[in-house]
Amino acid sequence: MSSIGKNIKKIRGVKSLNQSDFADLFNLKRASIGAYEEGRAEPKLSTIIEIANYFGISVDDLLKKDLSVNDLYHFDIFRKDLIKSTKHNLRPTKLPPTVLSIPLVSQALKADYLLDRDSLGPMAQISLPLAKGFDYRAFELADNSMQEQGVGFETGDIVIAFKPPSFSFSKAEEGKLYLFETAEDWKLRRLLTKQKDSVTLAAVSAGFYNEDLATQSIIDLWQVERVITKNISNAISFQEQINSLKSNFDKLSK
Repeated sequence: MSSIGKNIKKIRGVKSLNQSDFADLFNLKRASIGAYEEGRAEPKLSTIIEIANYFGISVDDLLKKDLSVNDLYHFDIFRKDLIKSTKHNLRPTKLPPTVLSIPLVSQALKADYLLDRDSLGPMAQISLPLAKGFDYRAFELADNSMQEQGVGFETGDIVIAFKPPSFSFSKAEEGKLYLFETAEDWKLRRLLTKQKDSVTLAAVSAGFYNEDLATQSIIDLWQVERVITKNISNAISFQEQINSLKSNFDKLSK
């Protein structure tokens, strides 16, 4: 059981918010806040990230640390001079930084990385606006396995990958896109099927077959935050989908 319910209650106390006030900040129901605080339910991961970002607290602290009132006053948003007036004076005098620098594992340094995955010093760093509290890493793709008919991701694109707290292979979901690390490589694939001792990974390109891997051969598993791509056809394809939807809507309206 995480500490988030207790921490939400302490945040409300420090900011003089009732449960309805707090719920309104994150488009939740008042009853949901009560359930969180009483330990009958926990927020979705997306809600946890919203709360952490809004108040400038790490996701890890929000989930695991039993925050005291003194702990909260260390965050600028909870400064005593900010809460003396109205309970809706919620924004900090200086917004907490959300631009994070993360290591980029490039193809040029692939051999070095595979020898020692924990020594990230030689790796370049890239800075991006990201939610705090996660373990992030960027990987350069080496092939066009996730591209079909010019649409998708290509060689040289950068996958921004992350691991939430307590994320493990057992929590991976079939049908979702992940970055898989093995002893020889890393690859962006969709998890097609998952069994106790093996998994099947799917590519989208006709030139790549589905691949069966022993579970024990997967050294690390990352969720995909975003992909930085040079392939402009992705944007074109997206716009075409929008235009198609608009056309269908216009036909229905007539």
